[in-house]
Amino acid sequence: MNPKKQLTYKIFVINMPDQKERFQHISSQLKTFNLPFQKIDGVNISNLSNDELNKYYSLAKNRKLFPRKLTAGEIGCYIAHVKCWEEIIKQNIDFGIILEDDIRLDVKFLKALEFIDEHFDKWEFIRLQVETKPRLLYQKEDFKDFSFYEFIRTSGCLWGYALKNKTAQTLLKNILPFGMPADSNMHIYYKFNIDVKTLVPPVIFAGEGNFGSNIESFGKRSKLQNFYPFARQVFSLKAYLGRCFQLTKRDGIFNALLSIFKSKKI
Repeated sequence: MNPKKQLTYKIFVINMPDQKERFQHISSQLKTFNLPFQKIDGVNISNLSNDELNKYYSLAKNRKLFPRKLTAGEIGCYIAHVKCWEEIIKQNIDFGIILEDDIRLDVKFLKALEFIDEHFDKWEFIRLQVETKPRLLYQKEDFKDFSFYEFIRTSGCLWGYALKNKTAQTLLKNILPFGMPADSNMHIYYKFNIDVKTLVPPVIFAGEGNFGSNIESFGKRSKLQNFYPFARQVFSLKAYLGRCFQLTKRDGIFNALLSIFKSKKI
C-alpha cells in the first residue's frame, strides 16, 4: 500500500496595511495555535491604475450579473481574495486557508485544519465559518468530530474558508474580471462545477472587537440603488434555480428533487 501523500497548505490573512490593531487581533490568535501564515495586503482601488483595476473588475459585467454597482470597498475586498488564490497557484500548494482579520477562531480551529487535510478528497471549497442566516440543507456527511454540510445556497460573508489549488485555478479562469461581490459570486460557483460545503461545527465566528467594516469604510452599500426594480429578487431566484438545476445534473433528477423537497432550514 502506497503511503498517503503529504499535503501542503498555507494560511493567508487579509489585512489593510494601516489596520495594525486588526492584524494584531488575528495574528495573536494564530500564534496560540503555533500556526504560521502569510499576510496579504488589502486593496485600496484608488491606488490602482486603470489597467490594474480592469484586470480584476468589470462594470459591464457588474451590470449584467449583479443588482447594483459595487462599492470601492467590495472591489478591493474581492481583489484581495483573488490575490490569495493567485498565491496558492504561484506557491504550488495543495490548498489554502483564507482568513479575514476581524474574526474569532474557535478552540477547535487546529483540529478542523487536520480534519480537512485528512478528508482532502471530499471537498473543493469549504466554508469554515458559521452560516450567518438559516439556509436550506441539501445533504450532509457526518464524521466523528465534524460534518460536511451542503446547502442549496449558503449565507453571505467570506470570513474564513479553504480552497484547493485546482479550485483556485478554476475560479481565476472563469470569474475574472468579476462583476459582483466575493460572497455573492460564491452563489454561482455551480456554473463551474464547484461544490461549496460548510464545516459543522464551524470554527470561525464574527470578531468580538469593535473594528467595524473595512468594506463600508469605502462607501455605504445600503445607499446604492439597484440597476432596475426587483433586481435583487431576480438575482436570488436565478441563483437558486441555477443551483437546483446543477444538482439535478450532478445527482440525477429523482435524487436531487427528493433532497430539495425534503430540505429544511437550519
